[in-house]
Amino acid sequence: MQIGVLYWRKAANIAGLLGIIVTLILLPIDRLPYLHHIPFSLGLVSLILLLIATADRLLNTVLQKDFRRLKKYILIGVLLALPVAGYGISYFYAIDKHYTFGATKALLAVALRAYCFFVLVSERPALWPIIKKTIYITTAAVVVFGFFQFVLDVFGASPKITDLGSCCTSNSTYIFPRVSSTALEPLYLDSYLMIPIWLLTFDFLTSKKNRRNKYLLGLFIASSSLFILTIARSAILALVFAMVIFYFGLKVREKLREFWVYIAKLWGGALVIAIALVAMSGVASIFIPKHPINGSNAGVAGSVELFGSHAVAITDASSQSRYRLWSKSIGFIDKHPLKGVGAYNSRIELNLNKYKNGADPSTLQPFNNDLIGLLVDLGLLGVVTFGPLLCLLIYIIYRSFKRHWPGHIAPMALVLVAMLIQSNFFHSILLARLWVVVGLLLVDMSFGSQKRQPQI
Repeated sequence: MQIGVLYWRKAANIAGLLGIIVTLILLPIDRLPYLHHIPFSLGLVSLILLLIATADRLLNTVLQKDFRRLKKYILIGVLLALPVAGYGISYFYAIDKHYTFGATKALLAVALRAYCFFVLVSERPALWPIIKKTIYITTAAVVVFGFFQFVLDVFGASPKITDLGSCCTSNSTYIFPRVSSTALEPLYLDSYLMIPIWLLTFDFLTSKKNRRNKYLLGLFIASSSLFILTIARSAILALVFAMVIFYFGLKVREKLREFWVYIAKLWGGALVIAIALVAMSGVASIFIPKHPINGSNAGVAGSVELFGSHAVAITDASSQSRYRLWSKSIGFIDKHPLKGVGAYNSRIELNLNKYKNGADPSTLQPFNNDLIGLLVDLGLLGVVTFGPLLCLLIYIIYRSFKRHWPGHIAPMALVLVAMLIQSNFFHSILLARLWVVVGLLLVDMSFGSQKRQPQI
């Protein structure tokens, strides 16, 4: 009997480890380059593996009669279940029930991932180095593909080769491409790159040896360069805001001047690389005819100037369209203040005439703002169901700030800050990467979890 239990425990550990690794590998993938029409079920497989391992951990906690820990697991489970419950309740009055049902399933899937990461990492803190290594290796592949997209597009390769969307090639809006790598759009790529950028930043903060590690150095510069090349202004704003919070959380620490100089040099190097690549696109356009909306005859200096002006523009057509949409939300919130119009139905309410004329909801213009979308979707119900979890996360971030960013969860705190700021400019509420970060941040609520020895 005991041998059987040991074998099961070992199998559950392996399942959890595989589930975590596969989930992390899939985080930056919003689509499959070149393989869009092939069924992709690895996400479901990884979730099943995570659930098996998590169920084993919870059962073991019950058998050990560790009720203090069990209460913590139940509390976090309830807080993660509340948003899903809010989505599910809205099904009964949603404008498009089918669309709400799909959104509820997606939210359940990502919330379960958050819970599994919370439980498994709480039980086995030794998973942190594996998580970091997996993210770094995955990021290296994502970054290589991103530069592949940029360089080949600049030299005239077909989108069938680069896999760039029609909106982002050097023949669409600008003379230079806006890469997305494996993500859906540049915005989505940056929301993922926040994770390795902050993990690497803390690696450099905690160890001078890491600052001499060529692999970590190269990965940071490459990731930061790609981050800049997307010129996603909301992501830049989010990163800067998180960096300010990071700075004030460290302000009381002494002897950090060398670290700040080092980080400044890294970002300076990343900016130089990004500008050099944009200048290259200007050179290439002299020999390869291109017809974007902006900059077709800009040349090298013009391309760089166009790149810089877009990065700081807050009143261009794209920004103005967002501002107009956001102002419209007030009327929709006033119209359905208590329960909203149904989960993920805000875009339908915004474009109701088009929807009634047969338009697919997925093709309708959204608010491009998670907070506004949630309030229109669920009204006060959204505040009640999402509020408790958000309050706990804010408390964890504040506590980490007051402790001057200690331990493994500190990078996750700043990643979440940046993600939440960026979520005010697009829709990220159903992205697995957001909820995995939430799950890892919640590990800080496991009493004594960092003191447990790794289990095999």
